[in-house]
Amino acid sequence: MAKKSKPSKASRFGNPAKAAEDKAKASSAGVNTALNTSTNVVSLANAVAARTLASVLPAFKSWMIQAGIDHEEADWLSALLLDFFKNYVQSVQASDASNLEVDMTSRILDSAGGFHPEMRVSIALALNSYLKFLMTTQAWTGPVDNLIQLITMTSPDATQAANAKYAQRVFRQPQTAAQAAEAAADLVFVHRVGALLEWIGEGRKTTPSGLLPRKDIQGAAACVEVNAVGAATRSSVTSAISSDDDEPRQVTSMTQLPRLMEYWEVMTEAELIHVDRQRVQLTGQGRLFQSDPNQRARYAAILAYFFLYDALVPYDDSRPDNPVRTQVAEIIAAAASGNPPETSAVFGQGPAAGPEKYTAIFVETRIRDAAAHGLLEIGTHVVVPPVLRHAVEQLLGLLDKHIAKQSRVPRGPSKATFQLKIQIDGITPPVWRSVTVPAELGLDELHEIIQNLFAWNETHLHEFMLGTHPNGVRYAPADPEADHWGDPPADEEGVALNTLLHAPKDTLLYTYDFGDNWEHTITLEKILPAKAPGILPLCVAGSGHPPQEDSSGPHGWMEKLATSRNPSDPDHAYIRSWMGLRKGQHIDPTAFDPSAVNKQLAPLRKML
Repeated sequence: MAKKSKPSKASRFGNPAKAAEDKAKASSAGVNTALNTSTNVVSLANAVAARTLASVLPAFKSWMIQAGIDHEEADWLSALLLDFFKNYVQSVQASDASNLEVDMTSRILDSAGGFHPEMRVSIALALNSYLKFLMTTQAWTGPVDNLIQLITMTSPDATQAANAKYAQRVFRQPQTAAQAAEAAADLVFVHRVGALLEWIGEGRKTTPSGLLPRKDIQGAAACVEVNAVGAATRSSVTSAISSDDDEPRQVTSMTQLPRLMEYWEVMTEAELIHVDRQRVQLTGQGRLFQSDPNQRARYAAILAYFFLYDALVPYDDSRPDNPVRTQVAEIIAAAASGNPPETSAVFGQGPAAGPEKYTAIFVETRIRDAAAHGLLEIGTHVVVPPVLRHAVEQLLGLLDKHIAKQSRVPRGPSKATFQLKIQIDGITPPVWRSVTVPAELGLDELHEIIQNLFAWNETHLHEFMLGTHPNGVRYAPADPEADHWGDPPADEEGVALNTLLHAPKDTLLYTYDFGDNWEHTITLEKILPAKAPGILPLCVAGSGHPPQEDSSGPHGWMEKLATSRNPSDPDHAYIRSWMGLRKGQHIDPTAFDPSAVNKQLAPLRKML
């Protein structure tokens, strides 16, 4: 996730955006890249970094000058390299300037990009030059594979791809709580949601499919500013296209009103309403939305997240570089930045013919739809309201992660293979999988594997824990805005599995969906010889049909299985419909298809 505010002119990595015009100043100014910014620690880091580079920095500068780089440019790159090492020496004990750690180098580059995209460009440029110096002078002392990986990571192409992160462009304008609440109260979709919640009141009857009956369609539609009425049959006179704008459109189901359906689904996803086959009611959060205006800003961000999700985040394994999605993301990222695009540059610029024309039409439609909800403001410029920028930042961050998965640099050769047994706790008969993975696998990558092993949809939060409650060490995706009990968990990204599990029978806990609380015990079964890239992960054994998402945890899932097989249970038909079972179909709780599981894992083998 991007940082909360726009970087200042003098950031911890200097100002590489201005570096082209004042490179000479950079070498003498010095830049503090330390994670701990106390004076003593910074001074120590400066001294250690200078000492670490003392034996190679003069030779590096001479090498650059002999290669045709002018003295000023060489001084600038040397200063940037020193800036990098000020951070590196604080994180790596016994730092060696001729043998850099790949993971820590990657983290420092990401940290630089988090403060400003141009910072990553400059630091990577200095590092790339330095690594090529070590290679050509045969001064590199570490594994050759690591050197190749580091040069690839810092190359201009890789830097450009890393620098294209949409979330980093969001400019979070500071607002007081009162300002945010006032801004949220003026948003179109907040008004409509408030009207719908007020109309639902103490509850309304629903059909078995969880929709409103025809008699209630007119009232609900009016809340979202749609003129429609439920009828037994649709009149040809008052169909979708009517000669009289004041004449209500006649529909036989609320599914024929896309705007009403969109609000219905978003309010359900945001947990403002609870819908079942008999009734729709306000949840506790829905009542809080109604009763406490000070909460409107928080709920506005939650609702905006769900309104924009499908437009920005790829579904399942679909490619994130879909041209409609990327162009919409580009516009929204720009609209949330400190330099929003002019409206004339966003609309009416599509080509006259060809497939690009249809892409432009779809993109413009998505943007206008978002503006109709109040998610975007369209004046001389297209702007994301400041109160919604945190939600936009989160969504763009998810898109960035999908893009990163597609372009992830393959890891170097593995040193060992771990065979893990992963079991969902609390389910009878047991549901478990044995899977082989590289020992150096990151926890963020293990999360992806678990999602595919058990057919989870990756729609809920998750967390790893080493040890036991309450003293275990917790790991989760970095999110400085998330609410946590006690101290926030450590960032899971890049935390290697072999730094946590060392011998057979060592365990790790993975929890998915803190509502249903699916706990998975991960046990290291065997340590095996390393496999060639492209073979792992591989599921080698298992048992049990995986539970369905949102089935109320292990106990709820087992109850639903029992109900689906008991025709005398009053909920039998409803539960079978919820499970998607056709007549005569049943779920075998012991079923396990290793070929299907490995087919799900296949796309991940390209990245490990």
